Amino acid sequence: MLRVDRMVRCVKCGHTASYDDWPKGRDFFQKTYISRCVNPECDNRQNPADASMRMFSGIEHPFVFVRQEETSADALDQVLYNESEAS
Repeated sequence: MLRVDRMVRCVKCGHTASYDDWPKGRDFFQKTYISRCVNPECDNRQNPADASMRMFSGIEHPFVFVRQEETSADALDQVLYNESEAS
């Protein structure tokens, strides 16, 4: 289950807020994702298709949890880390 007390950061403008404060949508797998930045001056957005691809390597995440970076060289660890990203 997702801990909702976590902080999320917009990678475009750097705005950081609680996970609960961000507007959300559902991707093609019905997993919740952050759809846009709450900063009115920022135009960072994400659509359901892009959010559905977040677990693959090389995909940029527009919104990330404020947490320690994954350093494992194992491909499975990296995929699971990416899949659990905020968006």
